[in-house]
Amino acid sequence: MIEFLRGRVHSTDRGYLVLESNGIGYIVNMVERELHTFYENEEVFINIRLVLREDAAILYGFRHIETRDAFDLLTSVTGIGPKLAMGILDGDDVFNIAKYIISKDEKSLTKLPGIGKKTAQRIILELKDKVEKLALDLTSMTDDVEIIEEKDDSAVEALISLGYNVYDAKKALEKVDPSLDISERIREALKLMG
Repeated sequence: MIEFLRGRVHSTDRGYLVLESNGIGYIVNMVERELHTFYENEEVFINIRLVLREDAAILYGFRHIETRDAFDLLTSVTGIGPKLAMGILDGDDVFNIAKYIISKDEKSLTKLPGIGKKTAQRIILELKDKVEKLALDLTSMTDDVEIIEEKDDSAVEALISLGYNVYDAKKALEKVDPSLDISERIREALKLMG
């Protein structure tokens, strides 16, 4: 198995980067949220998961060990393969995903790419007790996790319907004046997301 790779970013493309290490160029699949933090010729350390299939050996890379741990947990769930796990991790940050699982928040999980109600229920059932394996500070998370106000919830849903992911929608709305009405909040969030 490969635990990590250290090398130079040769190039990046949608969904992967080419890492040059000891004269070899490795194609490393990554979540877009981490991928956009790299730049060409940067010396980097990437946590790796090697997935072997009959027809290919695929490298999945993670800037943060917590993201790799979340990938491992998600791929342990029945019916979730590496591609779906990467899509889920692209939809929101690891801390929020862990929070949804601990608080049994099916609704937020179903907003992540490729997750329907049954898959959300299976994730909660199979991972609720394992989530502490993520090297995160979960002490502040309880079953009384703060629920987003209805106004924010509707604004997030509106932004998702326009093609934005949950994470970007929530981050943009955090920067918008909460006293504005919902349509103004959505308009301001859209301006922030360009």
